[in-house]
Order: sequence, then C-alpha cells, then structure tokens
Amino acid sequence: MRNTLKAFYMTYTKITYSLGIVGLTPFIIGVALSLHQYEIYGVSGVAIFTTYSLAILCFLAGSLWGQVLKIPFSSNNQKILIATNILVVIGWAASLASAKFLVPSIIVLGLIFAGIACLEVKLFKHSAVLQDGAYARLRFVLTNLVITAHAGMVIIHV
Repeated sequence: MRNTLKAFYMTYTKITYSLGIVGLTPFIIGVALSLHQYEIYGVSGVAIFTTYSLAILCFLAGSLWGQVLKIPFSSNNQKILIATNILVVIGWAASLASAKFLVPSIIVLGLIFAGIACLEVKLFKHSAVLQDGAYARLRFVLTNLVITAHAGMVIIHV
C-alpha cells in the first residue's frame, strides 16, 4: 500500500511539474513574438499573451475557490472568494482594454497575479488546509516567472 501511494505521489508530482512548465509556453511565445514583432497566422504576441494571461488568471482563481470550498466557512475565506471574483473582473476589463491601453493593461494583469498569490498565501496561512511544500514552491516559482513575463512585455512595449 505504501509503495502504491508513493508511486501515485510521484506521478502526481511529475504531472504537476510538467503541466506547470508547459503552461509557461504561451507566455514565452507571446513575449518572443512581441519582441520580434512577428505574428502566427495573423495572431500577435500581445493577443496570445493577454488572452492566455486572463485564462490562467481564471484558472488560478478557480483553484482558490476549490481550496476554500474544502474547508469550514469563515469570514476570511468568504473575503477570498469575493476578492478572486473582483480580481478576475478587473483582469477581464484589463484584457479588453489592452487594444488601446496595452502597457497599463499588462501591468494590471501582472499585479493581479501577485494579488492571487497573496490570497493563496493568506488562505494557507489562516486555515488548517495543509499544502504540499513542493507544490507550493512550484506555484511560487511559476507565479514569479509569469509576473516577470508581464514585466518583459511592459519593457518591450514602452
């Protein structure tokens, strides 16, 4: 039984890491296309970057919802649910505005990723939910790389 659990955990860890790394690819492609002012089938690096940024933002907010719904109700957790919705709506508005206000929109999207990370830290700091340390480190590294990609897009388009 112990070997089965260890094998499951190792498989889960490999999948999580692999999906996390692969999930950075559209950000990297968006930055690279923007840097070289190139399009793929008429789709710009900016479009790839901003739409994917919004998609991942929604995914992370949903992931937080899933974590909050697993634990007993509290006013802190209620605030996290409300905050994720507010951040996603702001991110959606920033994504829409990116056609006319690209740099401010990318800055806002990057800041929202930082906000989601703060909410996640708050959730795990103030709840009994234990998070796998390796997964928490992975999320921290990936979130910082995504924020760095946003900074790179800002630098390219300033």
